[in-house]
Amino acid sequence: MEFTMLKRNLMMPLMLVAGLLFAASCSDDDPTPEPPEEEDIIDVASGNDQFSTLVAAIQRADLVDDLRAAGPFTVFAPTNQAFTNAGITDVNAVPVEDLRDILLYHVVSGRVLSSQVSTGEVPTLLEGENLNFTVADGTITINDGVGVATADLNASNGVIHVIDGVLMPEEESNTIADIVMGDEDFSTLLAAVLEADLDAALLEQGPFTVFAPTNAAFEAFLADTGMTAEELLASPDLASILSYHVVEGEVPASAVEAGSVTSLSEAPFYVSIDPDDNVWINGNAQVVTTDIEADNGIIHVIDYVITPPTQSIAEIAVGYTNAETPEFTQLVGALTRADLVDAVSGGVDDNLTVFAPTDAAFEALYEALEVDGYEDIPLETLVDVLTYHVVPARAFSQDLREGANLPTLLEGEELTVNLADLEINESGLVPALLNVHATNGVIHVIDQVLVP
Repeated sequence: MEFTMLKRNLMMPLMLVAGLLFAASCSDDDPTPEPPEEEDIIDVASGNDQFSTLVAAIQRADLVDDLRAAGPFTVFAPTNQAFTNAGITDVNAVPVEDLRDILLYHVVSGRVLSSQVSTGEVPTLLEGENLNFTVADGTITINDGVGVATADLNASNGVIHVIDGVLMPEEESNTIADIVMGDEDFSTLLAAVLEADLDAALLEQGPFTVFAPTNAAFEAFLADTGMTAEELLASPDLASILSYHVVEGEVPASAVEAGSVTSLSEAPFYVSIDPDDNVWINGNAQVVTTDIEADNGIIHVIDYVITPPTQSIAEIAVGYTNAETPEFTQLVGALTRADLVDAVSGGVDDNLTVFAPTDAAFEALYEALEVDGYEDIPLETLVDVLTYHVVPARAFSQDLREGANLPTLLEGEELTVNLADLEINESGLVPALLNVHATNGVIHVIDQVLVP
């Protein structure tokens, strides 16, 4: 018993000394090796062969340091095969900004384990863009069916979930309709498009080329026609008028050529390019802004509303004879006597230009010939005079060139253009009555009768 007590009394100081020696051995002067730090997201991805494309993309987008940060982050990591299936075989072929947006769209703030994922939307590190999750029967799908193949690869600054597709952020919509809706100068056009129920087509279909009238263009058109905006919006022809401004396909300004163009309404309009290279449509609408690019086409801005003609040259002339202040009574009478009314009564395939003398111009001719009227002019002479006023081509004023000679329906005879003085031969063109558009051509009013 005494020996046992003595042994215990001796062991206590020895254990105390051993404890002090062990504590000394763990001091800063003689540290014990720490276990290695856990790998971060970049380390985990770099150490997995199936993420080589993802790692290359992260490096190209300069996001390495961002994904080494403290976070924590949750990364939905596409495999190499997922990138290939998405058509991305070379990340260097993808613009850096686009690549950066795609990658940030795969990252969610916080450490979200698969067990914590629920159905709904979660914001990503790409500003304004969310991922849409669906959880059913233990399966997680993202957006349009991208699946989580392997979950919960742990990293020091977050977690990685392996996915079998590449998630693409939605591009901001920039359709023709979006542009029209976003520009106050197109508010009348927008009201017309909505009223005609064409907004869905301009949003979803195409590609189209739209010649878009501004608010001022509509104001000028309404002033000329005597219509109100309300009457235009209520017109049964509204959809047809708007479709007349639209061409199928993308036609940039560099591809615009003079001539006939088939519109979406199936009625043709006519492009002219003046000597200063300005582009005009139907002789009265100028293209003032070109090549506004949209997702589904191109917009060119015009300064007047274009409408398909509904009357022939003969019908327009007859209409003037019945106006409050009649005009072209002598021209219509002369055409009737010469049996030429049918010749200027055709459709779009005729393509005529008529230089139409005013009643005053005919009265001056009668005085010069010392006759009472067209009935007193020999019929053959009257036919020659009238056919001398007709050019077998649809020539708007912008198509005319200084000094050009225009062939006429009178065989062997031409007219000479004098743009400097706004004349055809010695006859003056009436500026307010140029480019009167008809189904079968165009009328320019002149102040003298042309005599061959």
